[in-house]
Amino acid sequence: MRSVPMADYLFVPQSVLDKWSEQGRIQVDGNVLTILGEQKSFALTSAVRFIKMEAGEDNAGLLAKVKTTDALKQMGAEHYMESVILGESAYQVQMGFLADANALRRAAAASQAAASKPGQPPAPPGPAGANPAPGAQQGEKNAEEQDMLAQFLLDNLQ
Repeated sequence: MRSVPMADYLFVPQSVLDKWSEQGRIQVDGNVLTILGEQKSFALTSAVRFIKMEAGEDNAGLLAKVKTTDALKQMGAEHYMESVILGESAYQVQMGFLADANALRRAAAASQAAASKPGQPPAPPGPAGANPAPGAQQGEKNAEEQDMLAQFLLDNLQ
């Protein structure tokens, strides 16, 4: 079973997205974030970050964690604006999104595969040793894109 690296999902607060959008750094279209200067896109999933307790105890261990809004529903939590109530506990949360670079890559690969013509022969292989294995190339590209998004976030989260 393959584990997903932590860098594939980065929490981006709504206030930060709003600021970047006003500055013309990004464009958000539906659930897709595009960094305009680099024309890189990332899928967004609605999420919250648990900031502090408002009432009760953190029996669920949610403080300093990020949960998607779907996960909140599955847990039976009630989410409204900057608050989440789970059982007898009330939390202050920060609204935002998880940026998922891998989801867009998977969708793009699936759409390309569907668009390719059936029965078309694969491209001939290059000389032995000339190119790394396709999986290695994709892994390196994924790591570079994740590093780029992480660096963009670090440079701009101020």
